[in-house]
Amino acid sequence: MLLGNLMNSRKIRLRIAGVVLLLFASEIWQGETVYSQSPPDKPIEQVRKNIQVLRGLPDSQLFLVMNFVGDSLGVNCDYCHVRGDKNPQTGEYTWLWEKDDKPMKLVGREQMRMTLELNRSDFKGEPVVTCYTCHHGSTRPERMAPIPPRDYFGESLKIWESPTIDESTKKSLPTAQEVVARYLSAAGANRKDVLLKTIVMKGDVERLERAKASGPIEVIIKQPGKVRITEPTTSGVITRATNGAGAWVQTARGVTVVPPERVKASIASIAFYNPIKLPDSLNQTTGTDSSAHAAISGTARVNDRDAYVMTIEDSVTQSTQLFFDVETGLLLRRVSVTNTMLGPLNVQWDFGDYRDVSGLKLPFMIRTSDVASYDTIVRRFKEIKIDAKLDDTIFDVPRNAASVPEH
Repeated sequence: MLLGNLMNSRKIRLRIAGVVLLLFASEIWQGETVYSQSPPDKPIEQVRKNIQVLRGLPDSQLFLVMNFVGDSLGVNCDYCHVRGDKNPQTGEYTWLWEKDDKPMKLVGREQMRMTLELNRSDFKGEPVVTCYTCHHGSTRPERMAPIPPRDYFGESLKIWESPTIDESTKKSLPTAQEVVARYLSAAGANRKDVLLKTIVMKGDVERLERAKASGPIEVIIKQPGKVRITEPTTSGVITRATNGAGAWVQTARGVTVVPPERVKASIASIAFYNPIKLPDSLNQTTGTDSSAHAAISGTARVNDRDAYVMTIEDSVTQSTQLFFDVETGLLLRRVSVTNTMLGPLNVQWDFGDYRDVSGLKLPFMIRTSDVASYDTIVRRFKEIKIDAKLDDTIFDVPRNAASVPEH
């Protein structure tokens, strides 16, 4: 293994109409609320009313799946669902999700049944066909091919008319091990003296559709697995921290201890702040005992940069794509994909504005996004420095912390 102390599990929180759900598919720890408010992950028919088609779908996946459907059709929630009055306390609208007043909701149900049956009968239950397959961001799928058509015949002639093709220009793709080794070298993984010190990151958070949740952010991180994050959210300024053994969340209402069963996920969720950003599954593929498959599948453009695309099949339902800069070797993007019964849910991390910090190459811009537009968050750091003077007790659970009540 290249680095044994890195983690790839993450949690993201999605807040809709004042309800905060712990989202299995997204896996980024955003900390929008205290843990005691997150309901257990049951099938949606056990949690919500009038569920007729998506029975068996984990409740944690529901809102992201619905956002995926909305993105596929280019519509908002109120295209199918009934919106209620505005909550004067939160300033957000209430939703009457269970109502069938709008005809498009009934049409949507039939379309979902059609999609699920098509995948069941023709693709062994895999979500090969999705809403986006036909709609591509429009409520009316295109039925006709674009005109004028592409001149495939002429293009093929040009290939055959080329008398010589310089085979030396066709560069073979590197192996996954080679790309990882180059990334580790570029990021400064050999600077153990610096990696084990405390790193302090200060900057600003921009939540693209929630200006009131924008503001200053401070991240204090120390390997392995210690972090303290203070940043604004829709619920106000929140501090989240873990010392590797326990984790806690502090809001205006006080400090709450994260339940033991969620501590591991809390530690893992900070990985996109780590100086070295590799998932555990990738470390396993580079060792002798490989439980996940990683391969360079090609190249792609990421923010005007050429990148090698590494694909990791973590499991039947989970895969990861890593995009490494062809020129510098640094990580530009990570995409985690969770397959659900109605289609894939993708979560993306973009890393940019790399600068040298005591021999480490660190991104001064980190953007997280998923299928919900209001979840797009940009963190721009103005200052990142090494501070060996900070005491490790800043990561420990405060003595006045309250325990989370049992559900």
